Amino acid sequence: MSISLKFYPNVHKKSVKTNRIPIYLWILLNGKKAEGRISLVPVSSAALEYWDKETQRFKKQFEQYKAYNLMLNTLENEFHNYLREYHNELAYIKPKDIRDHLLNRKSEVDNSNLLEAIRGYYTNDILPDRDKALGTKKNYKKSINHFCSFLSIHKLEDLRVEEFRRKHANWFLNYLKQPNHEIGKIGLKGQSINSVIKNIKPFFVKLQHEERINSNPFMGVRATPKKSFKPRLTNEDFRRIVELDLSQKPKLQPYRDIFLFLCYTGLSHCDAINLTTTDIKNGYIQLYRKKSNVSVKQFLTKQTKNIVKKYSGNIPEDRILPKRSLDKTNLNLKLIAILAGIDYNVTSYSARRFFRQSIHESGIRESLVVKTLMGHTQSQDMDSHYLFVNDQILKDAKKKLQKHFKHLIK
Repeated sequence: MSISLKFYPNVHKKSVKTNRIPIYLWILLNGKKAEGRISLVPVSSAALEYWDKETQRFKKQFEQYKAYNLMLNTLENEFHNYLREYHNELAYIKPKDIRDHLLNRKSEVDNSNLLEAIRGYYTNDILPDRDKALGTKKNYKKSINHFCSFLSIHKLEDLRVEEFRRKHANWFLNYLKQPNHEIGKIGLKGQSINSVIKNIKPFFVKLQHEERINSNPFMGVRATPKKSFKPRLTNEDFRRIVELDLSQKPKLQPYRDIFLFLCYTGLSHCDAINLTTTDIKNGYIQLYRKKSNVSVKQFLTKQTKNIVKKYSGNIPEDRILPKRSLDKTNLNLKLIAILAGIDYNVTSYSARRFFRQSIHESGIRESLVVKTLMGHTQSQDMDSHYLFVNDQILKDAKKKLQKHFKHLIK
């Protein structure tokens, strides 16, 4: 990620009437640039000899330009604050967005044009939302890109927001289903289509609340997902993986340990692989899932602690697990499954489903406890107003899970 900020007197914008030169800022982000005039009084041509190109400030000994330097310092500090705040979203930010933020410019969005309005919705509503996880923002971006491509291909770029009808929503549904080899687009399956539409609906709900449209054209529009059977990791197959002799294939051992850690905790690969020893406090872990930003809290079982102990002090960055990519993990899990005599695909997601099944088989039934262990949202659960899942409840859950896992691998 390449990004830089530059200040300079823009001699090309010298006023013909006053012969004075304005101060500009210049943003470069991944090869794209944006510039804008800073609200400082333009300087005379004579002042250019006091400008230091290296520091991009006026030389300190000239007091009359001290206010200019203070202003530029403030802008540079705000620039770095912006980078810290939106570090994970820089791939979706344009240099003009940073420029407009620094210069306090309001986005000039044509709210009547559907294409511009939905792009503005992402920039002004989704991207700055601190309650949305990075993965959620990426999914919104992908969905909006699908919608913008649809408008472009069907030559609807000039369509106004109030002109988008139910028929257009159905066209969009069909567009998602059908492949388009000319642009390299593949046809999406039912579940993926519904995920895209789910991210587009809130935009039209917003328009409806603003009384700019009378009804949501996507209401009731959805694909019928084709149900496919995905084999679950059975207790017997789990035992096979645990007992598999990998002494002749030592490179596979870290991948098995990662998989078993996921089976014992139910964490996703991206959440588990970045855990460090500082994330374990008093025998429990608590984190916010990257996918949904929902809290997970659980006390570690003995089986989980044994894996952590195995790698303690042997991994850089104080991680508790060897760092392996998701693709390589799933690829090596296929090899492990074959060696263990398992005739279906085993992935990191198989571990999360296995953990959920283990919760049930351990005798844990309270829905709020299950959601706390799994990291599922509790916002729609009425019982969350009455029951507080404290440490003692979670310790009891740990004991039940620990006993269950001990029974499986004894």
